[in-house]
Amino acid sequence: MYKYRFLIYGFFILLFMLMFGLMSISLFSKDDPINYNTKTKDLNGVFSVYDGKVYALVPSNGHYEVKGADPASFKVIRGNYADNQIGYDNQHVYAGNIILKGLRPEGLKVLGNNYYTDGTTTYYCARNSENNEALSGVGFIIGLAGEGLGLGDKPQSYWYPFQKLAGGKTYQPKPGFAIAVNDEVAFFKGQEMKESNPKTIRPIKIHYWDRDVRNSNDYFTDGKKVYYQNDLLPLAYNDKICQIGIEGDMPSRSNYLINPQNGMVYVDGKPFDESKAPYRLLGMSLEHAYQALFVSKDALYFYNTETEEVERAGDNPFQDNQFREIAPDVFTSGNKIYFLKATESWARNRGLQSRTTHLLELKGVQAASLKKISHPDSQQGSVWQAGNRYFYFDDLGSSQLMVSSIYEIKDINALKSLASAGRVGPDAIRNLSRTNKITEAESETILKAKTDKNNEWYRSYWLIFGAVVLVYVISFLFRNVKVHPFLLKDDYLILNNLLFKKYKIEDIEKVVFRAVKSNPKMGGYSGTMRIDLKNGKSSRTTLFTTRMTFVSETETQVITYIRELQKILKAAGIESKFS
Repeated sequence: MYKYRFLIYGFFILLFMLMFGLMSISLFSKDDPINYNTKTKDLNGVFSVYDGKVYALVPSNGHYEVKGADPASFKVIRGNYADNQIGYDNQHVYAGNIILKGLRPEGLKVLGNNYYTDGTTTYYCARNSENNEALSGVGFIIGLAGEGLGLGDKPQSYWYPFQKLAGGKTYQPKPGFAIAVNDEVAFFKGQEMKESNPKTIRPIKIHYWDRDVRNSNDYFTDGKKVYYQNDLLPLAYNDKICQIGIEGDMPSRSNYLINPQNGMVYVDGKPFDESKAPYRLLGMSLEHAYQALFVSKDALYFYNTETEEVERAGDNPFQDNQFREIAPDVFTSGNKIYFLKATESWARNRGLQSRTTHLLELKGVQAASLKKISHPDSQQGSVWQAGNRYFYFDDLGSSQLMVSSIYEIKDINALKSLASAGRVGPDAIRNLSRTNKITEAESETILKAKTDKNNEWYRSYWLIFGAVVLVYVISFLFRNVKVHPFLLKDDYLILNNLLFKKYKIEDIEKVVFRAVKSNPKMGGYSGTMRIDLKNGKSSRTTLFTTRMTFVSETETQVITYIRELQKILKAAGIESKFS
C-alpha cells in the first residue's frame, strides 16, 4: 500500500474535488452580492456602486466586483445602450469586470459597432454576455468548490468577450453588425475577414416569408466573396444569394444561407452535401418544428445542432419533388396533404432529452377536397372543410403549446368561433385543445428529424456515483485482506494510512495499543495505536481493524491481532504496551 501512496493520494483528491464541487453547486455557492432589494447606486444598468465597490452585471452569471476600480472616478459611456458594458476610471477601461489592457481611459473614444480606441490601442467588445468557452464544465465545478471554501472568486462562465486589434492602424465602423475596417481589410468582432475589400464590405440580406427584408448579422459580402462572420466561404457572390428568414423559435437559431443559382445551402457557415443539391426549404414559418427541413431530390435533410452535422431525416415523399405550402407548416403534393408537428421528450430528474420534428400525412382527406371556409377577416389560423369534416390549421406554434399544425374540429361551437371574423385568443384556442373540442388530426408519420440533447452536466453525477461505487467494490474485493496499521522499512516505522507519516525506530519509546468499542449498538471492536517518542511527544491515535471488513469484530479478535503486531515490533527492537 505504501508504494502506491501517490496513486492513492491522486484518486482520493480527485474523488474529493468532484464530490465537494457537486456539493458546492447544490449547497455552498455564494449568493450574488447584489439583488433586487439591494440599495445600490446604479450607473447604467450594467455598472453599479455598492458598499464602496464597483460591480458589473454579467447576464447569466450575476454581479462581479470590478477589482481595483475606483468608485469616485468611475464613469460609463452615455447615449447608447450598446456601449453599456464599457466603464472606466482614472486608471483602466473595463469590459464588464475585466480590464482592457493597454486602453487608456483619458483618450477613450467610441468608434461605433462596439469598437473602442484611445488613438493607439483599439478593441472590439461585445455588447451582450456570451458563454466563456475557455472555462470547461469541470473547471466551473472546481471554481465553485474554491468559492465555497473561500479560496477563489466566483467562476465566470459568461463574460463580455473582447478582441484587441493590431496597433498602428486607423479603424472606422462600416454598416453591418460588429463590422469595422482599416485601409487594408475588414473585421468582424475584431477578427480579420481575410482577403476582404474594406471599401465594399456589407451585410447580405435576409428574406422572410412576408417579403420583409433585413440585414444579416452573420453573413457578409464585399461584392465578390461571401463570409460567415469572419470566415471566408467557398463560393462566389451573386445578387441572388440571401439568408433565409425563419419565424420558428428553434429553427431560427441557426443561420441558413442559400444560393438559388445552384440550390446550395450553408448553415452557420457549414455547407450541405453539394452532391445532393439543389435544396429547398420546407416552409419558412416552422412554428411547429424544432428543425428546418430541406428537400432534396432523394431525401429530406436537417442540421443537428448538437452534433453540428447535416443529417438525413428520410426519403422524399413529394410527388415529382413538388410541394406547395397552403398554410403555415401545411403542404400539398399531388393529392396528398402533409403537415408538421413538434414534440419534446423529457425524463424525470434528467430534464430535456430530445426534440423532434415530424412530417405527417393527413389521413382520409384528399387535397382536391379541401376548401378554406374561415372568414377573410379571421385573426387566428384558418378553418378548412373536406366533405363533412372540419380542420383548424394552427398558426400559434409549439412555443404556444400548440404542437401540431392541423387539428380536427369536433365541436360545432368551436367551428363557428374559429371560422368567424372575430379574434379567438391563444388561451381560448389552447382550452379548445385541452377539452378535446379540437384534436390532433389522424395522420401517418412519414419521417422524423430528431436532435438528442447533450446533457453534459448529468455525466458528472454518474462520475461521482461511479467513484463511490468503485471505492465500495475495492473494499469488498479486499474485505478479508490484512493490512497492518504500520510497516517497517529502512529503519523507520511508517503509519499505514493516507498520511504515511514516518518515525525513526531509534526515536520511539514505545507503541501503545488498546481495544476499543467502535460500534456501541452492535458491540463491535477496533484497535488503536499511539506512538510515544523519547522526546516526550506522541503521535495521533490511529484506529485499525484486523482486516478489511464490513462486519463488526469481537474484542477477542482484536486482542489476538494486537498480540501479533506486538511480536512484529519486538522483532524490530520496538517496545510495545497493551492497555
